[in-house]
Amino acid sequence: MASAEQDVIDAGGEIAGEVSVGMAFSAVKAIGVDLARTVLERYPKVKLSLTESLSGSTLMHLMMSEVELALLYNPPTDPRLKTQAVLDERMVCVGKREIIGDTDDPMRFSDLLDLPIIFLRQGVSARAIMNDVALLKKIEARAILQMNSVQAIGGSLLAGLGCTIGTRLFMKERIESGDLHVRPIVEPELSRTLHICELTERPPTYALEAVRAVITALIGEAVRSGLWEATLLIDLPPAGHAKA
Repeated sequence: MASAEQDVIDAGGEIAGEVSVGMAFSAVKAIGVDLARTVLERYPKVKLSLTESLSGSTLMHLMMSEVELALLYNPPTDPRLKTQAVLDERMVCVGKREIIGDTDDPMRFSDLLDLPIIFLRQGVSARAIMNDVALLKKIEARAILQMNSVQAIGGSLLAGLGCTIGTRLFMKERIESGDLHVRPIVEPELSRTLHICELTERPPTYALEAVRAVITALIGEAVRSGLWEATLLIDLPPAGHAKA
């Protein structure tokens, strides 16, 4: 009711109100800072709350109305959710060269299963790793470690404990420095899909619509610039629409 009252007031003036957004780790890494900067510059009366978590946790935050808008991977089909697929990411094998091989050649999925895989703990978070659930189960069965922490997985990779399935963005700085290496996965290729999600029963406010527009524009900018290695699934506005 407070949001609705604020929305009526905003209809004739400057956009204001509170907006809570939940994002998976990769989304925060790609656009989190730019989102905060743009909202501060363009909508100074909007109070933005940004929560970073694994996709499974982000989904729970949304279902419990702890966030109003969520960027997460491979959400379940649920009548309570309104979802829009935004982009597809191709997954790669990430790890030390001595573990995954000192080559840039693609790796077959069957060969990947023979490596010491460090994987997200079973549950809703693991589903966000890839679109193919059958392949996901094969990987989970062969994993030597399962963790529910991005930081723990990253540290384990650097320590040479194993490799993981992720994106180039996941450990971008370490890959560029040479600390970690990546190899594409083929036969089959693995991918995951990012969605913008809201609760169907919750009507959007002017503030929420403004923040959603900023988010989609920033996603488009990140993909077109090459920062976010992905394929856009929808037409997104030019980058200039996202900046003040």
